[in-house]
Amino acid sequence: MSNHSQHAHQDIAQIHIEHAYIVLAGDKESVRAGYWKRVTPRGRKMILWAAGLDANKSEGTLQSFDAMERGQMHCAARRIIKEMELILRCAQGGELPSRFPPACHESDGIAA
Repeated sequence: MSNHSQHAHQDIAQIHIEHAYIVLAGDKESVRAGYWKRVTPRGRKMILWAAGLDANKSEGTLQSFDAMERGQMHCAARRIIKEMELILRCAQGGELPSRFPPACHESDGIAA
């Protein structure tokens, strides 16, 4: 590896380390809240319903949930992820539906 390339990799590594320190030193809760905002309203309602929580709270902020509620959401999400992995396996294959009716050769004179 050339000297220039090695310095470039070290610079990139340093940037990643600095970013990690900023996130660690910064407000982790705001990072989590940002992820919560990126979830669609439908997705938030679904996970709250699956966790046995009030789906009407889906419009609220992440900070409106206590640790127990978040734990319930976490467990429900893990359960759903495992089920979705099974569904992905099941959803492959199958026969293709035909868009056309079977050929009927009576009218064109071709004998079957």
